[in-house]
Amino acid sequence: MDLDAKDDDLLAEENKELVVGRTMKAAYRATLEGNRFYPKAGEIIEMQFVTGSMTLASRKVMLLLLQKAGGDAGENKVHRITKKELRGSHESNDRIDDIFDNLMNVKVKMRTTSSRNRAAIITSPLIEWNIEEVSDDGMSVVEYRFSDVARRAMLGSDYYAKIRVAVAMAFQSKYAMALYELGTLYLNRREPVWKCTIEEFRGFLGLPVKIYSNFAQLRREVLAKSKAEIDQLADFVIDWQEIRGDGRGRPVKSLVLSFRPKDASLVDAAAQELDRPKVGRIARRDGTVEEIVELPKVVAIQDAHLFPQTSLHFGGDPRINQIAVDFGGGWDRDMLADEYRRMMGDKLKTLRGPALLRSFEGFCKRFVETRGRA
Repeated sequence: MDLDAKDDDLLAEENKELVVGRTMKAAYRATLEGNRFYPKAGEIIEMQFVTGSMTLASRKVMLLLLQKAGGDAGENKVHRITKKELRGSHESNDRIDDIFDNLMNVKVKMRTTSSRNRAAIITSPLIEWNIEEVSDDGMSVVEYRFSDVARRAMLGSDYYAKIRVAVAMAFQSKYAMALYELGTLYLNRREPVWKCTIEEFRGFLGLPVKIYSNFAQLRREVLAKSKAEIDQLADFVIDWQEIRGDGRGRPVKSLVLSFRPKDASLVDAAAQELDRPKVGRIARRDGTVEEIVELPKVVAIQDAHLFPQTSLHFGGDPRINQIAVDFGGGWDRDMLADEYRRMMGDKLKTLRGPALLRSFEGFCKRFVETRGRA
């Protein structure tokens, strides 16, 4: 037996002795219920970066990797995900290498229990290794395995956040996404606040020493912008209190972040924003007036454009493809198209123009209402 196989056997024996916590049990249930949310382990959400930090793309891919693994994320096993699932709405696989390099190069600190059953902190990467098939075909796969430390943390985890993947994927700031996950973790607690030093806050976000070293910059570029994005997209709002130290200049020493649920009307507004195109989202968030300009008739949809019979990526009016992106709830566009063709049958031979667009948009909305978001 080679050393790697022997190590794997030993780890498997160790995992047999670990009690599966509430988090992985919830992940199994979430998979059976259609993955409307992912129960992300609190230990992973609250981790502190030691070396490097995660990009926005890496944060999103990590969430997809966890969701794909589901209730088996804590097990000592290899997981697989297709490149098509990883790249989402992007047409290229070029970023996948960089994302996995980033995930394997960062090291984090997580809360755990020592061999003497005492509270402890452990340092480790999150991903142990990955194998990527070289083909650019969207159905080629990436194999990956979580590090032993990450697996053990998830396997024994008893507290988690119900992350709505569609909301997380909509964020355009890695800091906002991290704080959204933290807020989801704390929101339903008796005291939904997180108290931290500035050093702990920076470690949580993975901020290098020279980035936003002045607190005014940190407030403006991280806290204020993250609050604006979270308040727009999430079902809660975030606020913070700055605690200043003694002495000359009284610099900010710590923060108290608080999370408050929205009322029903604001939750509905956030859900509607998720269904709208990303284009114009910043303007809507900032309250910038948007001027609606009527398109010239020369660019109106021509009746000759029927629903494409092949991939949405390569045929038909581009607005059909955009409808699938805007109203398809994150489901694969070609899968939506196949379901629509199956439902409509021979009617698609005559349906065209604005009526076709309205029909396909209505189908996408009903599909998401019935099946939930991807």
